[in-house]
Amino acid sequence: MWDGRETFKAGGSHECILGTANCFASLDFDLLDQSNSATVTHAQGLQALTDEQRAAIVRFEMTLFTAQIFDEGAGELDGRHAMGGPASLSSGVFYFGINDVVSNDYRSGALFNPTVFRLYDAWEKDILEKSRGAEPRGRREARAAIVRGQALFNSKPITIQGVKGLNDDLSVPVLHGTCTTCHDTPNAGNHSIPAPLDIGLTDVSRRTPDLPLYTLRNLATLESVQTTDPGRALITGKWRDIGRFKGPVLRALATRAPYFHNGSAASLDEVVDFYNQRFGIGLTADEKDDLVAFLLSL
Repeated sequence: MWDGRETFKAGGSHECILGTANCFASLDFDLLDQSNSATVTHAQGLQALTDEQRAAIVRFEMTLFTAQIFDEGAGELDGRHAMGGPASLSSGVFYFGINDVVSNDYRSGALFNPTVFRLYDAWEKDILEKSRGAEPRGRREARAAIVRGQALFNSKPITIQGVKGLNDDLSVPVLHGTCTTCHDTPNAGNHSIPAPLDIGLTDVSRRTPDLPLYTLRNLATLESVQTTDPGRALITGKWRDIGRFKGPVLRALATRAPYFHNGSAASLDEVVDFYNQRFGIGLTADEKDDLVAFLLSL
């Protein structure tokens, strides 16, 4: 859920970042609760699911891996030893806190590695050897764009500031990072721990006529704020959570337009434009095209 309502703090089975108070219920625990709440709320079921029914649903969900398989220009995304598509994704390793940018990898102790995506490393050789004609020219060019986009996603410098849930929580007014600072799970692109952020999507300055406008007042400080969506604050009741949302996994993006929690970006071009403007990244037109090509290949 965008507002993190199915992400629970420790209770029963849980995982913690060592040395901190950040303990959360396991993924299985969250999905067990979600399966039942979806049944009795969204589906308006007359009674709750049994424990056996919940477990069966979660077992099924844990076998699902969704990713783009084919690109019209680049062809098969697992062709010539690339790692696109769901098969490679299904064999990847994931656990709570893997490659976390704040606490590093809490299980292995390894430092955060900003090179999060390595799906298309194998295509670099084909690009370098283009004179040998291993692939049609058009396909080589399409794959080259994806490779360049992957490199940009991993390494293009971004000055991150004014992000609630990151700059304020860490007491770091300016954080020098990349796209993978927030999208840190290897070859998947979600954040590996619960980290709802406010990147400015609900600011009144970005409101369009189809979006509501809420005026919220802090009863303790009398401070007021206007927003198009209170976000996680609707779940926690906390002032600091206004406008914070859980970031989604990036795989299969091509099938999921419109983008952002409020559908404010009709295309991935608009998504890239938002980040470029919001963080002053300074992407060129060619770099934007390469990033979109990469995102469409996930």
